[in-house]
Amino acid sequence: MTLTDSLKQLEWFIWHRWREHSRQSGSMELTSSELEYLYALMSAQGPGLRLTELAALMQVSKASASTMARKLDRQGYLRREACPEDARASRLLPTDKALYLQKEETSVYRETATAMGRALSEEELAQLERLLAKACRALELPQAPLPVPDISPRKQD
Repeated sequence: MTLTDSLKQLEWFIWHRWREHSRQSGSMELTSSELEYLYALMSAQGPGLRLTELAALMQVSKASASTMARKLDRQGYLRREACPEDARASRLLPTDKALYLQKEETSVYRETATAMGRALSEEELAQLERLLAKACRALELPQAPLPVPDISPRKQD
């Protein structure tokens, strides 16, 4: 199997796991654009983001970010809180509903890593981790939407 075919199969597996989790949790209501905004919001290093910060992070106009924030607020995925630095502004923060999506996604990746770990020896798994990490460093991506959790399946001694 070529690398391209392997990547397609891996993506297909992850996509199906994600859909299964989404079906069970009800999170299928979100579009990929809405998810992207949520991931950007959840990547904030401090207490949420101001609308201007979210717009800059998403590289969109403030009006576009405002429209999406209102939509996510109505759906219960974000909440607004007074901004301590600027009384005219508010901070956008993820709700528990949004944070659950983050846990759900980590679960999908953990299941994938576990399934792959069952097919590989400990040495092969360590080699795969090193090679994937090296390959990922070579990819030119915008800022990662979320911190990457350690989800590698480790065999217990």
